[in-house]
Amino acid sequence: MKNLTLWVSACLFTYLQASSQQVPLQQHPVEKPLLFNQLPEKIYCSENGLQQLFTTALNSNLTVSLSNQFKVEGTVIARAAISNNQLSINIRCNNFKNALLNISRLTQTDGSFNYVGRLLSPQHGDILLLWQENGQYVFVRQKQLLTMVE
Repeated sequence: MKNLTLWVSACLFTYLQASSQQVPLQQHPVEKPLLFNQLPEKIYCSENGLQQLFTTALNSNLTVSLSNQFKVEGTVIARAAISNNQLSINIRCNNFKNALLNISRLTQTDGSFNYVGRLLSPQHGDILLLWQENGQYVFVRQKQLLTMVE
């Protein structure tokens, strides 16, 4: 029995050592160029502007000013009703090097809407996240590494 336990332990050790050599661990990801570094850290936007994004038909071009500092120009490339209470759209933004704006409109029980979303480009190192802050919608600029796993 002692020899069997020793043999199983040796096999397990060999397997674990061999499998750990096959998966390279990238602990220091490459820094990517920033896309949104010319924008402020926080961009407050109007609810009316967000609602305008949802009035554009699939495959249509749009230009919507969400604030004095922030405009979305692009094409609606996807539109999906995730549930009765959630409508999501994807917009390819030409004014941000074809970054993807994914935004969802969530219908509340009282008929009002809440919006959440993000604007990102896999080739760049930053991202804009949309959420509600103190009753107002805001895009917040963050490092993409803090938000997404590659």
